[in-house]
Amino acid sequence: MKKQVISTLLIAVSSVFLFGSCEKTPVDADGLLITQRSQCYMTFFDALGSDHRTVLVAGSTQIDTTALTVKAVARFGTNIKRIKPYSSVVTDAIVEPNMGVWTDFSTPQQYTVVSGNRKVRKTYTITLTLQQ
Repeated sequence: MKKQVISTLLIAVSSVFLFGSCEKTPVDADGLLITQRSQCYMTFFDALGSDHRTVLVAGSTQIDTTALTVKAVARFGTNIKRIKPYSSVVTDAIVEPNMGVWTDFSTPQQYTVVSGNRKVRKTYTITLTLQQ
């Protein structure tokens, strides 16, 4: 009987800590944690073709975090109208719209990096050209 009471009490206390702490954690519309970080920049960019392999010429990608531009060169023969872009951003930041979907890069595309606290937004223009 004593073990049952202790077990019940332990479960009750654990539940309070587990579920009570979740209510205070701020999350965005996508369920991602909102943090105090205000940093907001892109650190890496890649572009995949229909075979899900990179189409970029090695060493050709230039990310300018001041001018907010990304310039990359795709290998000769790449269909730049069907590219899946991917990027890495600073800790806790997100990218809008979501990357990883087929995108037409025959014209420059814009993606916005949003800081972890969701207060700083920087829009990058990504230009993909074909190798000559």
